[in-house]
Amino acid sequence: MAKKDFGQLAERITELVGGKDNIAHAAHCITRLRITPKDASLVRLDEIKKLGVIGAQMVGDQVQVIIGNDINEVYDAFVKVTGVEKAAVINENLDGDLVRPKKTFREILGSIFPAIVACVFPILPALLACGLLQAVLMLLINLHVLAPDSPTVATFTWVYNVAYYFLPVLVGYAASRRFNVKAAMGILMGLILVYPDFVELCKAGTGATIPNPGGPPTIIPGTGNAGFLFGVPIHPATYSNTIIPVILCVFAMGYLERFLNRVIPKAVRFVFVPLLELAIMVPLGLLVLAPIGAYLSEGFAGLLIGAYNAVGPVLIPIFCAFYPFIVITGMHFNLMAVAMALAGRIGKNPITHPAGFLFQYTQAAACLAVAIKAKNADRKALAYSCAFSDAVPGISEPGMYGITFKYKTPLYAAMIGSAVGGLICVLMNVGSYAGGPPNLFTFPVFINPMTRATTDLKWMIVAVLISAVVTFVMTLVLYKDEKADEIDAQG
Repeated sequence: MAKKDFGQLAERITELVGGKDNIAHAAHCITRLRITPKDASLVRLDEIKKLGVIGAQMVGDQVQVIIGNDINEVYDAFVKVTGVEKAAVINENLDGDLVRPKKTFREILGSIFPAIVACVFPILPALLACGLLQAVLMLLINLHVLAPDSPTVATFTWVYNVAYYFLPVLVGYAASRRFNVKAAMGILMGLILVYPDFVELCKAGTGATIPNPGGPPTIIPGTGNAGFLFGVPIHPATYSNTIIPVILCVFAMGYLERFLNRVIPKAVRFVFVPLLELAIMVPLGLLVLAPIGAYLSEGFAGLLIGAYNAVGPVLIPIFCAFYPFIVITGMHFNLMAVAMALAGRIGKNPITHPAGFLFQYTQAAACLAVAIKAKNADRKALAYSCAFSDAVPGISEPGMYGITFKYKTPLYAAMIGSAVGGLICVLMNVGSYAGGPPNLFTFPVFINPMTRATTDLKWMIVAVLISAVVTFVMTLVLYKDEKADEIDAQG
């Protein structure tokens, strides 16, 4: 357990309960792996206790191996090793007084991004499908097979947008699996954050801008909130396309649900646990947890402008290197204010757009290198798909959550490549002149609309190519397929 090799631990437990063929059923509760053997006489309980687990015992005809905090990872590895059907978590904690080792600050910090990855990885098929759908649409439009304003394009466009607009709902489901919450409650928390009436209240709270042909737009000031809850104003944030607010909510919900399961009698638990859970999480989520995620994003934009004012272009390579962490936390959605402020001050945006393009193509290069080195057929196929998704439609989520952040060394290689690209952008004074998501079709944002000069575009392409090559080579050097096998075995 010290090395956190869950796959090896699962294999040893399997051997000591009599092998795969001796397992009738396997499930888990909050702390214990619960195995029902076909023949209890084949179970070597004393040997299981020596595996570094907290304990092991027979309860009736069931082997209960006490794991503690790592039960989810061990159970997932056990299912993978044995091939048994995965069962729903048993909401019961038989080890409420179990003494668990305290995690250091470094361990807590190091567990944040793996937890975020675990909350998104299960929904990658939906995100990848939507990204590839957008790529096909772009291709058909550019080949003049479909008109940009055709009803078919309009339909598939909103279908593509569904996965990202309702991202909190999908993440709520995946987070419920990660934090041992009933799936329906995790989904419900995500739905609350993107419910249309709440979204409209948020828009009204932040104010509205009405186009005014022939003159400046009319700005209608907002109320500053999205309604009230127990007399407390609700922060008018937009939670569509975000992941951190719903992850914070479901994370807290996990602790709340376990507490309620302990204190509420089993006879009425089915009704009163979800009722109290919702009654508590609605004010806690809307008034505290979800706004924390929003405030972090909003504050980051102001901090970045202040940093650029203080140190100037020196900030750009550093910002480019750490841009993946900005994207994975959803803070990049709040960088429009930075782009507008810089464009108004120096005539173009030298930070966020160059960083976004470098990020997109270094992620693609890292995924391509993993695809080439990977021996596992599923991993190879996923990496190739992610590389395409990054490079063409500019959909980075599959690559981030499925490859780079998951296996880490491709991420480090991409950060190095982005820093190199960022340095080139600084030396050649590269900046964008318009908005738009970074992808293969939006490079023209680096063309000066006043002079039609393409200097920025040319050097941006050079920076992208060099950063991608650096990332590709560094990934080939740093990425070890055997280590990726271990990470996959750990779930």
